Amino acid sequence: MRPYTVFINEGALSTAPRSGKQRQETMDFIRSLASNPDCPGDFSEKDESGRIAQVKIVGRFAITFWPDHAVREIKVTHIKPADI
Repeated sequence: MRPYTVFINEGALSTAPRSGKQRQETMDFIRSLASNPDCPGDFSEKDESGRIAQVKIVGRFAITFWPDHAVREIKVTHIKPADI
């Protein structure tokens, strides 16, 4: 199976960890979504358009994403501290 392409919302990058182990763990998880687009999150939530998005806690950060199977893409919409 051909891997999906992963897109990260520019706004999500502004709240992502900038360096160190947290950055590495966050980016490793996001990269892994390309070969595992149906990865379940720790929980799900509806986004602004009513779409179900997955939320995965990685270290101290919550990563919100959803697969767009029609075009074989993963959309990462938010990366924010998990306690917010």
